[in-house]
Amino acid sequence: MADRIESVDATPTKRFLLDIVTRDISIVAAILDLVDNSIDSARELRPDGDFSGIKVAIVATGKEFSIEDSCGGIGVEKAKEYVFRMGRPDDVVSAPGSIGHFGVGMKRAIFKLGSSFIVNSSTEQDDFTIEIDADHWFSAADWSFPMIVHDRRDNAVTGTTILVGDLHPQVIRSFENVEFMAELADELRSRHRLAIGNGLEITLNGSLVEPADSTVAVSDLIEPSIRSFTVEASDGGLLRVTIIAGVSAQLPGDIDEDGEPESQPRAAKDAGWLVFGNGRLLLANDKSRLTGWGSGRKKLPQYHNQFARFRGFVYMQSVDASAIPWNTMKTSVDPDSPLWAQVLEQMIAAARPIIDLLNYAKVERQLATPDMATPIIDALRSSTPINALDAAEAKFSMSMTDLREQFVSDAVFPTPNPEFVGAWKKIAYAVDAEAFSVVVAATGKQSAAEIGRISFDAFYEDIVEA
Repeated sequence: MADRIESVDATPTKRFLLDIVTRDISIVAAILDLVDNSIDSARELRPDGDFSGIKVAIVATGKEFSIEDSCGGIGVEKAKEYVFRMGRPDDVVSAPGSIGHFGVGMKRAIFKLGSSFIVNSSTEQDDFTIEIDADHWFSAADWSFPMIVHDRRDNAVTGTTILVGDLHPQVIRSFENVEFMAELADELRSRHRLAIGNGLEITLNGSLVEPADSTVAVSDLIEPSIRSFTVEASDGGLLRVTIIAGVSAQLPGDIDEDGEPESQPRAAKDAGWLVFGNGRLLLANDKSRLTGWGSGRKKLPQYHNQFARFRGFVYMQSVDASAIPWNTMKTSVDPDSPLWAQVLEQMIAAARPIIDLLNYAKVERQLATPDMATPIIDALRSSTPINALDAAEAKFSMSMTDLREQFVSDAVFPTPNPEFVGAWKKIAYAVDAEAFSVVVAATGKQSAAEIGRISFDAFYEDIVEA
């Protein structure tokens, strides 16, 4: 019998595909993806980046979820060709500087939240509505979504509204949970701080979302470390990078910069690296090996609250979103990306003088007596916070090769008191916790470093100088 060729159906089922793409994304990340789409539309509407007057309104309750924006809308042809497809077709090019790239964000987010949805969008030219019940769509062989194209209404707001119904039980529980809603507000505030800072108005259940802080300390004596350069991707695309590493002007009162790492269960919330890709925050206050912490004494040490003032900002921009080394959920970077490896190398170099500054500050805090000069501490106290992007105007004229060969603006700060440099020894030892509490009560000192200093001085006076 002769061999023959037959076809084997390898088409994925709808339910299986959506289960795979929604399984690993959180509810918060799904909502952030929808906001990403609105911001991409805002960029197309306002290429100059001024989002004043543009709004994104999010409603998340136990009954429904909706997101409504005034960002210009989705054209009918775009909707038909690729917006509602699961994955971006090869011949579709992302808008310059966009956040969306992989072509799964909106669909994945909608199905993560509920089993039915209505999308209505209006542009200056056209207007459409798509309404889907997931159970009916799953049972149909056809993968397409029915679209109703309306006659353009003269008074229609140019923008997009997404209403998700039949919310999944876990989504309902989350939206009814106060702590979850606070987390969602914090993520919106943090992840989209640049867009909000450029005028975009985001509301959550009617409350305005204020942008998170993005400042570094500056003064005549304190300046951040700044590096701006370009990296070429393997396909020829250019990734423009600005790195700003500095310190905060102030710290929360409950952060002990001088406590030993093992005695500090809570790291400073705002310390670490903030990494942005085309304006979207990918890493928030990261203190892990991913951003260089723990890479070695001559690079960056393990993070602990001695470095609670550290503030690092990395701004990666590319016309082609594929050049951004981010993961598919845009909640982190791709640690295996060769582009990220080059950026990380410069992050470590920019951060090193800031670490030195904070090391000197700790020495001054621990060793200075009232009659000694403390130039580093004085400089920190006299500094004021400014927006990190205002600390230097990004000029993407350097290549990585140029960066290594030419002058790079690094942090400057006063020379530390020479009495402290190489003239002191650090002593560390453990004591019984109950005994330590007795000494705290007797001395009124809370810091282990202060008590250690007092105990050594007492021993020296009683035994050595006696």
